[in-house]
Amino acid sequence: MKKIILLIFILPLIIFSQNKSNIVFINQNDTPTEIIYKAANVIPAKHQYEWQRLELTAFIHFGMNTFMGLEWGRKDFDLSIFNPVSINTDHWVKILKDAGFKLIILTAKHHDGFCLWPSKYTDYDIENTPYKNGKGDIVKELAESCRKEGVKFGIYLSPWDMHEKTYGTDDYNKYFRNQLRELLTNYGKISEVWFDGACGEGENGKKQIYDWNSYYKLIRELQPDCIITNMGPDVRWVGTESGYGRKTEWSVLPGNISDTDLIAAASQQKVLDGAFIPRDLTEDDLGSREKIFKAKSLIWYPAEIDVSIRPRWFYHKEDDNLVKSPEKLFDIYFNSVGLNGVLLLNVPPNKGGLIVEKDIISLNGFRYLIENTFDKNLATGTVTNISSEKQGNEADLILDNNNETFWTTNGSDSTAVTVISLDTVRTFNCAMLQENILEGQRIEKFLLEYWNKNHWEKFAEGTTVGYKRLFKFNPVTTSRIRIIIEQSRTNPTLSNFGLYLSPPSISFSPPSSTFKDSIEVNIDCDIPDSKIYYTLDGSLPDSNSMHYNGKIFIDSTTIITAIAHSPNGKKSLPVSAKYYKAKYEIVSLTEYSSVYTGGGKYALINGVHGSNYFKDGNWQGYHGNNLEIVLDFIENKRIRKISASFLKDINAYIFLPDSVTFYLSEDGINFIKLGSKKPIDTGEDKAEIQTVSINTDDINCRYIKIEAKNIRFCPEGHIGKGSKAWLFADEITVE
Repeated sequence: MKKIILLIFILPLIIFSQNKSNIVFINQNDTPTEIIYKAANVIPAKHQYEWQRLELTAFIHFGMNTFMGLEWGRKDFDLSIFNPVSINTDHWVKILKDAGFKLIILTAKHHDGFCLWPSKYTDYDIENTPYKNGKGDIVKELAESCRKEGVKFGIYLSPWDMHEKTYGTDDYNKYFRNQLRELLTNYGKISEVWFDGACGEGENGKKQIYDWNSYYKLIRELQPDCIITNMGPDVRWVGTESGYGRKTEWSVLPGNISDTDLIAAASQQKVLDGAFIPRDLTEDDLGSREKIFKAKSLIWYPAEIDVSIRPRWFYHKEDDNLVKSPEKLFDIYFNSVGLNGVLLLNVPPNKGGLIVEKDIISLNGFRYLIENTFDKNLATGTVTNISSEKQGNEADLILDNNNETFWTTNGSDSTAVTVISLDTVRTFNCAMLQENILEGQRIEKFLLEYWNKNHWEKFAEGTTVGYKRLFKFNPVTTSRIRIIIEQSRTNPTLSNFGLYLSPPSISFSPPSSTFKDSIEVNIDCDIPDSKIYYTLDGSLPDSNSMHYNGKIFIDSTTIITAIAHSPNGKKSLPVSAKYYKAKYEIVSLTEYSSVYTGGGKYALINGVHGSNYFKDGNWQGYHGNNLEIVLDFIENKRIRKISASFLKDINAYIFLPDSVTFYLSEDGINFIKLGSKKPIDTGEDKAEIQTVSINTDDINCRYIKIEAKNIRFCPEGHIGKGSKAWLFADEITVE
């Protein structure tokens, strides 16, 4: 679900509280010191603050793309195929709620224009499908399921509509507002409206000029507490779809709206178009001092960080083995929520309308890791030394686990040192800091240290904190820690500080890979003195399984599954690694991409076939160059047939080879050409696998050579014309 970055229109709900607001204006004569002070006192509006506290929100991508195996869709789907016979939105909500998600956003309409509700303004909707004989309304079903479980409900409505004939004209904005009004008036409380920035051409060959301001005005009128996200005034896209935020993430960003603009709009009783932020929101630096010094205004504009639990946004069966692990989701949590953002995780149902078991297992594991990490705050004790504290906002308040209380410094102190004496010696590997963002986001640089026998030693450091900052590090054992605020825009605040110990985490060295004769595997655990148990047959281990006490030697294809029990009684989740024994020896192989290795040198002969998704980890990629490989059977063998598989996905610049040539040899020097084959291009623009084979008439040989010629450059008529083409190869089989 790639987004096109456009100009972002900011239409702030201006909230004032004790001389603070979510927008402040910079005067021409303001000094740098005054600008910094103003930035330190920009705060979230109430609905922005409540949204930030959700921490975990979920996306549901579901629609015609689910049934067609596509991502961006088409305008001319056959609606008769849409019939999710097993759909259960109560089940969706329960799964996500149990995993800790507090808001669910549904793709009510994606780019293809198909509507999951019966819209009065189009026939390209759910009432013209077999689903419930045309009486279904998945928007309504999910909204009701959310209400029953106390989960907030939101909608995604794509402004780009491939199907609607008025798209690309002024009339389309009216059409879009009509559909938006239906969703905002017929389904109860809508907590978030999510706009994508994609903008294609209509039938008239023109791109639509979206009337964002009128969309915002309608939402404010009908759902005043609703968050407008991404192409909207309340929350911005973080800039990637990886799930990872910036290490320095400011919620206060520069704007181009001045106070005179605001006054002029008010006098004319107009809704202000807003402050334009014509910057690419993928930049590393959005809100530093250098950036805000050049602004006309400063606006609270926090980041939502989106990612899918699978490689793609809609369900594809071939992605079933590519679901992100609980450990990966846990790492994403630390680098999204733990970097002053809100995580938006997409969990797409399958064609039947069900969230599949592998996704559920991963979500449950994710919840297990969060609950068993943050179940007990180990920062229990007292503040024994503080360089500065304000009366009524003493330093002890950072240890009371209450977001509404906070510590701050006295007078004009913008730096501080706080020493916390723990109630006993503690071991921890996670830390958490929270600013009181209702006072503003202020901290610019800080350091965490622990007392190590006779000196202070650093265990974490950072720049911004914001709503929440999380760290994970190697275990630390101590009875004293020190928080050093090195730089802040004005008096720093902390509402909470925590130390935690996560369940043990397992890693394999080397990770899953292919080997030739044998391989040595080590299992590592991040918690010292943990006991590790493992199996070699893919079954789940327990304390009666083999106890790991050193290296494991493997000489055949094996799945190792391991668990760890830490000294404090916490258990890891089971983790597996797969090791494949190559069938043959490789004498030579042309250079493949360092990005698409397929698992290394032996990836083409490990017995594992790639799917039609190029990022599944099994494909070996060649960028603009040919594939040439020579295999050695070690001894002469009678060969009947040789096959090699290739991927075509022209949307990813991956093309079938121009030709595939096969050779045989008895000495590895003199090769006899068997023949060449030219893959048959079906003309389809969707991803497909083609296997090219040649019969050998039972020839006896020791070596074979395969040459696959890359077309080199994307051809005429392709969007990437002139760019290097990719050749993707996978399994070579010999019969």
